[in-house]
Amino acid sequence: MEENMEQSQQVEQEAAPHCYWHPAVETRLYCRDCDKAVCTQCMVQAPVGIKCRECGQAARMPTFDVQPSYYARAAGVAVAIAIGGGLLWSLFVSLFPFFPSLGAVAVGYAAGELISRSVNRKRGVWLAWIAGGSVVGAFLIARIIIGPLLGPLGWLVFGFSVYAAVKKVR
Repeated sequence: MEENMEQSQQVEQEAAPHCYWHPAVETRLYCRDCDKAVCTQCMVQAPVGIKCRECGQAARMPTFDVQPSYYARAAGVAVAIAIGGGLLWSLFVSLFPFFPSLGAVAVGYAAGELISRSVNRKRGVWLAWIAGGSVVGAFLIARIIIGPLLGPLGWLVFGFSVYAAVKKVR
């Protein structure tokens, strides 16, 4: 009789599932996707039920998954924007001396839009730095060509143009 009790206890102990990550913890919870046993410390509550740590990890949104090739493409476009934008900005200031800030806004918006399109509408912090840098580069090139550009209000508009470029890709 004692043998039967020991055998039944062994069968119960072997049949009781244990957490995949904590073998000492018994559990009756299973991952919805991979069917691993999980304890309450390891489970992730998902909209479709309980998942394990591996299956419950949040996937990165494709919009923010920027590959190195996109950064290289964005940097190339930024250099072109800095040169072309600087030339156009200086031309705009020469043609319309009363509205130099409009050139800044146009360069800022165009920089953000062109970089965004070149990287397939991806977004990221480093793309924002590249876009802002392209506007600063355009400003420096225009300043070299025609001299001082901005008064106190112009600096505010210049800041807005950098913001417009950054906002498009951040």
